Amino acid sequence: MLAMLGALIAVGAGIVFGALGLLTLWGGLVALRSELPSDYRRMQANSMTRLTTTFLIALPLLVTAAFGLLAAGRLFQMVVIQLV
Repeated sequence: MLAMLGALIAVGAGIVFGALGLLTLWGGLVALRSELPSDYRRMQANSMTRLTTTFLIALPLLVTAAFGLLAAGRLFQMVVIQLV
């Protein structure tokens, strides 16, 4: 009984971690597609500034999304192992 309750809680946490990872990735892609190009045109930024800005925005977004998705995967893996 307690194992099923723990599995249910872990599945819920996995869903939340996965959703947050995907939302972070989606929000980052929207920002990179719409917000940055308009700022580049307004500031008349050179190519090195564009590359650095894109890298410094994309890297933390990718790391955060990867950690969220990995945590979700590990929680689901734990549930499957526990119930089998």
